[in-house]
Amino acid sequence: MRLGGFVITYNRPAVLLETLKVIFAQSVAPELIWVIDNSEGMETDHAIASILDPRIKYHRMGYNSGPAGASKKGLELCAEENLDWIYWGDDNDPPEFEDTFERLLSVKDDNPYCGIIGAVGHFFDYKKGEIKRVQTRLLKKKRSIEVETIAGGMNMLVHRDVVKAGVLPDSDLFFGFEELDFCLKAKRKGFALVVNCELFIRLREKHNRTDFKREFYKKKANPGREYYSLRNLLYISNSLTSKAMKKRLIVKWIGKAFYGFRYGLNYGARNFKTILLAFYHYWRGIKGKTIDLIPANES
Repeated sequence: MRLGGFVITYNRPAVLLETLKVIFAQSVAPELIWVIDNSEGMETDHAIASILDPRIKYHRMGYNSGPAGASKKGLELCAEENLDWIYWGDDNDPPEFEDTFERLLSVKDDNPYCGIIGAVGHFFDYKKGEIKRVQTRLLKKKRSIEVETIAGGMNMLVHRDVVKAGVLPDSDLFFGFEELDFCLKAKRKGFALVVNCELFIRLREKHNRTDFKREFYKKKANPGREYYSLRNLLYISNSLTSKAMKKRLIVKWIGKAFYGFRYGLNYGARNFKTILLAFYHYWRGIKGKTIDLIPANES
C-alpha cells in the first residue's frame, strides 16, 4: 500500500514547514507529499528548496486558486504518482495525534465500498442543506461509521479509485464547502465515506465538543466566509437538483440577513450586504474568487 498526499498552502512558509514535520513524524508516514502553493510570492518555493527533502514535491499554482483549485490539482498529481491513499491537507491543520494515519487506515476494510476515510465526519440533510452532527453516543457503540461528508482539516484520505472515477473538487467554488461537494459526488458514484470512531471521540474530548450544540446564528468576524458558504451551497443544490434544499437555503439566509442587525447597525448592514451579494452572484452564475477573504492569509 502506497500512502502519500498533498498540502495546500498560501503565504505561510514557516507554518507549512512545521506541518510537514508533523506529517512525516506519523507512525505510518506518507512516502511523499506534494506542496500545492497558492502564494503570489516565491517565499514558499524558497523555503521548500532550502530543506532538500526528496519526499517533498512542489507545485506552484501561480495565483490564488483557493482550496478548491489547489485540492483538485493535488489529487490529480497524487493520482499520477499511483498512490493508493491520498492525504488531503492544509498548511495549518496537521494531524493532531502521531498515530492518526495508522488509525484511519485501520478501518479502510470495514466497508467494501470505502473510498474516503476521515477523523471527523458528519451526516448531511439533503432537504435543508445542513450539516448534521453525529451523536457521541453513536460513536461509542461502533468501531467505524459511514458518513456523508468529511470537512477540511479532518485528515481526509482519498483512495485513488475515487479520482480515477472522475470525482474531483469543483475549482469554480474557490473557497467554502469544496470538501462537501467532493464528498457528495463520491457518494453518488457509489463510494463510502468512513470515519474511525475512536479517533473521532479522542478529538471531541480534546476540544471539549462531546456535547456541542450548534447555534442558529453566531456573529461572524469574517463576512467573506459567509459569502462563499451561501453562494457555494446554492451551487451544490444545483448539482443535487434539489429544489427543496435551495428553497430552504433561501429562507434561512434571508432570516440571517435580518437577524444580523441584532449585533448593531454597522454589523447588520455589512452582514446584509454580504448575503445579498451571494444571492446576486449565484443568480448571475458568477463563480471563482469574487471577494477577498479577511484576513487574507486565511484564504
